Amino acid sequence: MTQRTLSPAMHDRTLCKNARVAPRRRGLYGEPLIVKRLLRTLPLALLLSSSLATAADVSMAGGAIHVPVPDTWVPIMQSEGETETQVFQVPGGAAADATLARVSITLKKVPNLNGFQQFSGNLRSRASGLTEYAAGKATSPTENVYTAKEGKVKLDYFERYFYSGGYAIQLRCIRPNGDAKWNASFDKGCADVAAHMPS
Repeated sequence: MTQRTLSPAMHDRTLCKNARVAPRRRGLYGEPLIVKRLLRTLPLALLLSSSLATAADVSMAGGAIHVPVPDTWVPIMQSEGETETQVFQVPGGAAADATLARVSITLKKVPNLNGFQQFSGNLRSRASGLTEYAAGKATSPTENVYTAKEGKVKLDYFERYFYSGGYAIQLRCIRPNGDAKWNASFDKGCADVAAHMPS
């Protein structure tokens, strides 16, 4: 019985022919499964990115407080110290005095709830000293609603107070009495920020 010796090239060819290679897993329409997974997660990624694009994160108190605000609000002032404030101008109003529409977030580190009450009491007292101050109707004890004049323009003021993590916080929204559609948009932006305030 003769033993046949294969040349190295034929030996390699035989091994390749006999070797079993696991087939690539494919989806229903022949696309590789990894592509299918990417296509499945893409709508979720786009949804998350679109929701994040509508708000800007405001960090205060050395990162202890984070608040999302509409990205259309323009930051115009920031002060730091014992009392920290960020002020935003809210564009979009059609009235000539629309540049007066603004929102401020003010916070201060306080030792306890009494400190929070003193903080809000001081700011309420300061508000009552504004020109032609007239109290409005608040819907909760942590709100202050009023009108006052800035120069010759009558403005509506909405203040909300929060106490979180040892910080007293005031959200103050100021706007002239413009058109109803813009007023509703402005008020919704303020309400959304208030809803995301830590408390």
